[in-house]
Amino acid sequence: MKVTNTKIFETVKEVIGEDSVKIVEFIKDKKNISDFKIAEKTSTDIHQTRNILYRLYNHNLVTYYRKKDRQKGWYISYWTFNRKRVKDIMSNLKEEKLQRYGDRLKNEEANKDLFYMCPNACVRVNFDKATDLEFRCPECGNILNHQDNTKTIDFL
Repeated sequence: MKVTNTKIFETVKEVIGEDSVKIVEFIKDKKNISDFKIAEKTSTDIHQTRNILYRLYNHNLVTYYRKKDRQKGWYISYWTFNRKRVKDIMSNLKEEKLQRYGDRLKNEEANKDLFYMCPNACVRVNFDKATDLEFRCPECGNILNHQDNTKTIDFL
């Protein structure tokens, strides 16, 4: 599977958040870029830039090394995007989604015809929870209606 720019951005957005896309877009094809330069070129606050870079680092999407500036005495971090890791994260996300769908399908099949739903779509609960709620919606107070979940099972 080829890792395209679109897939990189979608994966990073899903794992890290929308705010990280601009920074990833800037550093994806570059090596050893200082955090100050990243902040300057992306028009982002240096603290926010570092926060995003550390979140990317927590998922091994970037690597960095630090050097001490002799004049100012500050440490400057130089960052590189780890393109190979995106493929691993993409496959992990797919596996997690498949697992969640499988778990939900098992739950739907195990509780077939035992779901109740508010007419305003506030809540959807199983029979046990509906009896605890006395078949009333905890949000709006309407009576819960029986829901046929065969379409949900077919969809999953």
